[in-house]
Amino acid sequence: MYKRIYDDEVNRYVNNITSVHSRISTRLKNILNIEKNCKKKKWNLIIVGDKKTPKNFNLNYGHYYNLQEQSKLNFKYEKNAVLNNYARKNIAYLVSIKKKADIIIETDDDNYPLKNFFVERKKFHKYKKIINKGWINIYDIFKKDKKSIIWQRGLPLQNISNNEIIRFKNNNNDCFVHQGLCNLNPDVDAIYRLINKNINIRFKDNLNIGISSPSITSFNSQNTTWFKEAFPLLYLPTFCSMRATDIWRSIITQKILFDDKKTILFHSSNVYQKRNPHNLMVDFKDEVPVYLDVNKLYELLRKIKIKKGSKNYLNNLVKCYEVLCEERFFKENEFKLVKSWEKDIQTYLT
Repeated sequence: MYKRIYDDEVNRYVNNITSVHSRISTRLKNILNIEKNCKKKKWNLIIVGDKKTPKNFNLNYGHYYNLQEQSKLNFKYEKNAVLNNYARKNIAYLVSIKKKADIIIETDDDNYPLKNFFVERKKFHKYKKIINKGWINIYDIFKKDKKSIIWQRGLPLQNISNNEIIRFKNNNNDCFVHQGLCNLNPDVDAIYRLINKNINIRFKDNLNIGISSPSITSFNSQNTTWFKEAFPLLYLPTFCSMRATDIWRSIITQKILFDDKKTILFHSSNVYQKRNPHNLMVDFKDEVPVYLDVNKLYELLRKIKIKKGSKNYLNNLVKCYEVLCEERFFKENEFKLVKSWEKDIQTYLT
């Protein structure tokens, strides 16, 4: 009855806290659990459907927007959005922003919240700040078994076996983006999955790691918290593979935040994943652009001059995509979507 739905998004918000929960599929029991907790916490639940959504899909608690209802939202982005594409998640972000959310939390339907998931998210944190230069394997820092090898999706393959000692200094600050880790079956790439058949990972508890320039890493859309200052940076590109879109977003987000001397927080797991069925060779094919081009994207972005201050984040995002389209990293159609996103953010983010 509830087939896999690739492009549905769920938003939850408590007062001014919103969360985006993506890719509703056969995990109905998990959705019901999320509904229960949202209701208990007085969080609103919003699902944005797509063509593959079962016509009889509904919620007992919250709001579901089918394609017809989405067309009435009056978003410029929605008029140009591609059907059956993961990046339609952008519509869910815009719904949240229109509803005056101050915080957006996103996760996936096959991610099961732990008790510490449904808690207040705070911008200010104490953390260990990485002071190394270049690419960081964040999973290597959080892993319990020091002899094991694990890396997050999006890490350049040539950096997997980097034996550089990671150096830290204690710090505390406001962090506009938080990436939570995921136990059991975390977000590793297809290469890792093809050579590791039985994945059962438990990361370290009670650990906060901060990353800022001159470090760089990758993060996903699986368990991520965004504060209002960073809302313009939520934009997921459309004209790329599904396995690349959130990685490209993460690199662009770091460019803009790090040039503004901001830090991205990585924290211990507050979800665990029972991964939906995947064809690993299809995943591998979709990830090839990441393997080949993630360093290219990083280097292209380093050359772009942008302005500091959160008030400039939207303009900086548009400028980055303008250059990346000129350099043919993205197709020209991407910039049209970015401009429609810009108009919606200008209208609703106040």
